[in-house]
Amino acid sequence: MTDQERIAQLAEEYHQLAHAMQSGVAAEMNHHPQPTEPKHLRTGINSSLVNSSALGKLLIDKGLITELEYIQAIRDGMAEEVQRYEQRLSEHYGRPVHLG
Repeated sequence: MTDQERIAQLAEEYHQLAHAMQSGVAAEMNHHPQPTEPKHLRTGINSSLVNSSALGKLLIDKGLITELEYIQAIRDGMAEEVQRYEQRLSEHYGRPVHLG
């Protein structure tokens, strides 16, 4: 498998994990809505997107990491976020919750 094929595969896994995390956010909004109010969400999302992409671009441009390493890292980070939501929701509902 080429690096470009692996990057595409990891990007698809990231999008699937992002959808699972989105399901976790929606479920959590039902019992703890304050952190998900629009202004808080938009500010956090915009800041996070700008910071993450700028740092990734800088590291890739300087040759410190590859695009493949970057996409693997953000995919792994999203998987960890899904696990955090699964744990919190499992504790809240008193039974295992699996997202995605």
